[in-house]
Amino acid sequence: MSLDRRLGTGRTPVLLISECQNGLINPEYATTMAELARQAAERDIVSKIARLAASFRSAGLPVAHATIEPAADWAGFDLSSPLAVHTRRRDEFKEGTPLPLIHPGLRPQEGDLLFPRRTGMTSFFRSGLGAALRERGVDTVVLVGISTNVAIPGTTVEAVNRGLSVVIAEDATAGTSEEVQRFTFTHVLPALATISTSEDVIAAIGRR
Repeated sequence: MSLDRRLGTGRTPVLLISECQNGLINPEYATTMAELARQAAERDIVSKIARLAASFRSAGLPVAHATIEPAADWAGFDLSSPLAVHTRRRDEFKEGTPLPLIHPGLRPQEGDLLFPRRTGMTSFFRSGLGAALRERGVDTVVLVGISTNVAIPGTTVEAVNRGLSVVIAEDATAGTSEEVQRFTFTHVLPALATISTSEDVIAAIGRR
């Protein structure tokens, strides 16, 4: 099975949880990304990611959280995209507020790896993630979280450019609409990653 080739004995996978933060997927706080939060809730990605994380921890494999947390004064936050401009204009999603905190259903556990960044659109950007994975001998990224609009495909490209294989648990990801989800996983990501499900990944980790 292709999953066993990617995740079995002799491989060193990491579970990379992308931007599962209050301001993006928690309906209580997601004022700027209400549709994304709604899709994440409808797809029940928090419970699926929590089960994936538990399986990785039980197997002694790393779990990493990639987050975006602009400084309280927005220092170093690049306004190089319309999304960044919109975020800055709202003046909400920043350090010192509940919005950038990791969703309570996915709070990091002891031994988890944290990779916050101040700016940028994807997990590897100025976060130290790439160096940390190299130091740990990681060769495969199991990617989950949000969003399939930007961060999931962008992070996949960054990982592949670093010589890392990528497995994406599709049912543990979300975008701003069903149409975005369907298009990205039909026309973009299959050329870059192995597309799977959370339960199949859990089963593969259990077979190690």
